[in-house]
Amino acid sequence: MALHCNLYLHSTLSFSHFRGSHLPKQNNIVPTKCTLNASIICSKNHKFPVHFEESELGIGGTSDKLGETEFVDMFTQSRSSIHGQCISLIHALNQCANQGNLVLGQSYHALVIKKGLAFDKFAATAVAGMYAKCGEVEDASKLFDQCPDMDIVSWNNLILGYAINGFFDRALNLFVQVQKEEIGPNAYTFSIVIGACATSVAVNEGKQIHGLVVKMHYSSNTVVNNSLLTMYCKFGMMDEVEILFKEHPSRNHITWTAIITGFYRQECFEKALWEFHCMRHSEVAPNERTFAVALASSGGMRDSSFGTMLHALTIKNGMAARNVFVGTAILDMYSAVGEMGSAEKQLDEMNGLSSINVPWNALIAGHVSNGENEDAMEALNRMLDTGIECDEFTYSNILKAASSLPSLAAGEQIHSCIIKTKYEANMHVASSLVEMYTNCGILANAERVFNQMREQDVVSWNSMVKAYSQHGHPNKAILLFHKMAEGIRPTSATFVSVISACSHSGLVEEGLEHFKTMLQYYEITPEEAHYCCIVDLLGRAGRLEEARDFINNSPIEPSASIWRPLLAASRQHHNLQMAEFAAEQILREDFSDPTVHVTLSNMYAKEGRWSDAEKQRNLMKLKDVEKEPGSSWVEANRRLYKFYSRDKKLSEMPEVYAKLEELVEEIRTLGYVPDTKLVHTQRTDEASKQQHILLHSEKLAVCFGLISLSPNKPIRVFKNIRVCSDCHSAMKYISIATSREIVLRDNYRFHCFKQGCCSCGDYW
Repeated sequence: MALHCNLYLHSTLSFSHFRGSHLPKQNNIVPTKCTLNASIICSKNHKFPVHFEESELGIGGTSDKLGETEFVDMFTQSRSSIHGQCISLIHALNQCANQGNLVLGQSYHALVIKKGLAFDKFAATAVAGMYAKCGEVEDASKLFDQCPDMDIVSWNNLILGYAINGFFDRALNLFVQVQKEEIGPNAYTFSIVIGACATSVAVNEGKQIHGLVVKMHYSSNTVVNNSLLTMYCKFGMMDEVEILFKEHPSRNHITWTAIITGFYRQECFEKALWEFHCMRHSEVAPNERTFAVALASSGGMRDSSFGTMLHALTIKNGMAARNVFVGTAILDMYSAVGEMGSAEKQLDEMNGLSSINVPWNALIAGHVSNGENEDAMEALNRMLDTGIECDEFTYSNILKAASSLPSLAAGEQIHSCIIKTKYEANMHVASSLVEMYTNCGILANAERVFNQMREQDVVSWNSMVKAYSQHGHPNKAILLFHKMAEGIRPTSATFVSVISACSHSGLVEEGLEHFKTMLQYYEITPEEAHYCCIVDLLGRAGRLEEARDFINNSPIEPSASIWRPLLAASRQHHNLQMAEFAAEQILREDFSDPTVHVTLSNMYAKEGRWSDAEKQRNLMKLKDVEKEPGSSWVEANRRLYKFYSRDKKLSEMPEVYAKLEELVEEIRTLGYVPDTKLVHTQRTDEASKQQHILLHSEKLAVCFGLISLSPNKPIRVFKNIRVCSDCHSAMKYISIATSREIVLRDNYRFHCFKQGCCSCGDYW
């Protein structure tokens, strides 16, 4: 009872800080816009509408459905009774409210006026409730004010209308006003305002209302208790949730599902599954929602053992194959643990639901999250072959696959489908298009999509800021950030992109200032990614000691990811001592990181310390770790071609090597000299070193592009590791010799080469 006692005190707090107030009731009836509209319908002698959405109209909030003919018959039969007509109209208005059908609701309002029921308390309540739930809260408020003797049902309707339409303050003001009325709030009133507090994450107000619940003796009401429990779950206050749960007088499936969902949202997956276990041993059976959350918790643990048992239970209960909600949750669970074979099998078993795109979307998303982008494309093709249409979720997921490959041809084809199916105006799809074009190396297309968006949310703004950052346009990224901040609050991800843009362009002081702004003005707690960006910012500028001190003074425990930018900067600025220090810190966190040994080995070799270099290579053998080989790929004729250094697998390789030899001779005349200092071997002559460095994978990929793509097309090459300084230099000369635009993306950023210049300004 400790929680209840504390919250009882909250009931004495004031709600006076809520903005706005509800208009007092008027004694004189004033025509409102909605009343006039309804009257116009009557004056034009419009007939009772017989067209319903989906040709169905539910009556009385039950699960029964009446067709339009049945409804008209029922209305005709009740014509002799005003009471019967009133009941029929109330049912119809309630259904319009539930379906959000304002136009049909206005027609029924007209009929209410025509039948002389405008001031009937029950009919007026239904009309006001219809307007409120359809989003016309001002009209609902005016109708409410003009109708005498409104009861608590009428108040609840208007409070609910304000709440579901996002007018949180006005809903609470009405709730305060209800307390001053003789009728007072009931359990449903409390349920509505508690739900509003939960949706708005209004913690203090929620606690005050909890205090009133205790004070007014509604603590034993199941509906109110479930609402409180759900509210505290959304607040993430799981200690309070557990207290309420233990004191709950009569737990039902809503109660159990709420606490399981609460633990799942807080990523307390084991607790969520434990509560599910306890639920199964209670008198309450899990429903589809409970199973779905339990399956998601199993997926969150990345352990399919419990998920498999849950799958078996759903089969036993007949939900796995026939319930799309549960079946998709099973599919998501297997995707989360990386068992895509089982996910595919689950989809096959849902063949009775094969006309619905929800499980297909889940399968495509699963392939994408597991890095199986080509399988995601194949799943999309199978989905389309079955005649299922794409929606915004399908497009968003499949664009991620095209973006990750990256495949411009696939991305452009998907974009064409989006235009054809009229989804280009969807904000989420447009944001995914921006990201796809960014990752495929076409910044102009990303800009075009962004600028054509009717409205932009924080995701789309972040996508465009990131695009400018990755493509070497720091000033545009910073300018867009300031424009964004005028109307949308930047997020943690926004600052990662902005600071990264400063890092890649040497704007050290500006990057530090943005980090300070994030902390002090926006009160965003820095995450690991922000610390990595600052270390990279300082390291690239050669301020290695300052970067080290920044790491040591950071409030979080430095991870290997935070130390890695310092190691890379130490190599770039030839500071072996700092590299050794950074390497030691990384190996403490990640003992098997091969890049540490490779970096140190190369640095030792450059200093002529061959025994130390060999020692690092031997350590790699001892640990049985290998550095990921450098590879590059290019798209041509709707196919991705991958190359490794000195690669000879493709049938086109003789032509590629011939083109490379021709190109090297040409760029030598322009001033290119291979940088053999990058070859760290002790017993290799100069000619062999040159041969080694000239056969890097990105040079082979560019040559393949030159012989495979039409002369007017840019060559877009993607590389899995950082581009070396020799290849960077060679690309500038090749862009002059061939008069071609070359776009090269490594694992850090994009480099756009045009007429001997790179977008990075040689600062990368």
